[in-house]
Amino acid sequence: MASTTPAQYYIGLMSGTSLDGVDGVIVDQQCQQVIAQSYQPYDDQLKQALRQLTQSGQTSLANLADVDISVASVFANTVLALLRQSGISANQIIAIGSHGQTVFHQGGRYSMQIAHGALIAEQTGVTTVADFRMQDIAAGGQGAPLTPIYHQHLLAEKSGVIINLGGIANITQITTDQVIGFDTGPANTLLDNWTQRIKSQDYDRDGLWSRSGLVDQSLLGQLLADNYFQQQAPKSTGPEYFNMDWLSEHLTGNEAPEDVQRTLVELTAISISAHIPTGADVYLCGGGVHNAFLVERLAYLNPNSHIETTNELGVHADYVEAAAFAYFAKRTLNKQPSNLTAVTGAKQSRILGAIYEI
Repeated sequence: MASTTPAQYYIGLMSGTSLDGVDGVIVDQQCQQVIAQSYQPYDDQLKQALRQLTQSGQTSLANLADVDISVASVFANTVLALLRQSGISANQIIAIGSHGQTVFHQGGRYSMQIAHGALIAEQTGVTTVADFRMQDIAAGGQGAPLTPIYHQHLLAEKSGVIINLGGIANITQITTDQVIGFDTGPANTLLDNWTQRIKSQDYDRDGLWSRSGLVDQSLLGQLLADNYFQQQAPKSTGPEYFNMDWLSEHLTGNEAPEDVQRTLVELTAISISAHIPTGADVYLCGGGVHNAFLVERLAYLNPNSHIETTNELGVHADYVEAAAFAYFAKRTLNKQPSNLTAVTGAKQSRILGAIYEI
């Protein structure tokens, strides 16, 4: 007689450095198939509070607590939306893996993600695993990127390159005998913030504004000369480093705004392309896949590589990182490590995440 036991699933939640909202997915028990996906945007007030928190470096503990609670509620609401949309009940979810919202990251020293796992667990009624980065940092690692082990799982023993075009770009190079991964530098964070400063828009839709400008070769040379691009892996970075203050140090004030935007696209494309092996199969994910001009530049700079999105691997490009944290939750509950020491530089593999059990 066929089993009537309901299927069980994991949920993954992710919000990146673009500070736009929360991506959520329900995945099967093997963390290979996305069953449902949802996106819950931050409202303008919360988005502004997060920008202030992450870019000014100044806040009060009371304000940090308020923002933490507000963000956790959006994460919890993402879970509830997924359950409504899919018809899956909370008791069919084994666990939620929540990345939270990064408000500070200094690789090798400290990393803070708000959206407290205890609040998510209480508001959803589902065991939640959160705070994945600090155990790796405590073990001497960068705390990032963590996704390469999931990228390896996603490629299922095939060789290839997966590039996440979030606020910061990270690359995973996978061959039959090794996995290499690190943050290459900015992807969308400078592009989005410059667009917001000049045009009061959240992002440059399809890269149309950057397409109208010309590369400022002098500016590009200065930006690419930054020490971060010369560092060897393991390495990680964030908008605490690549931000408007960093960019302003290199501007004379005489540049045409659209030329600055065009130059920032080239900075992203070149700093990523420097690490794409010739002829590699490349899979893109993250918000930057919607910047058609950036994707064109990557294809132009890597003519011998086949570039497509992770949709071809069965996970929508917008939801790869969310799915990764569902996978990490599973590994944590199974007492399996999720950090790759060759990637983060930690002295040993560690079981990551704090468990808030319901």
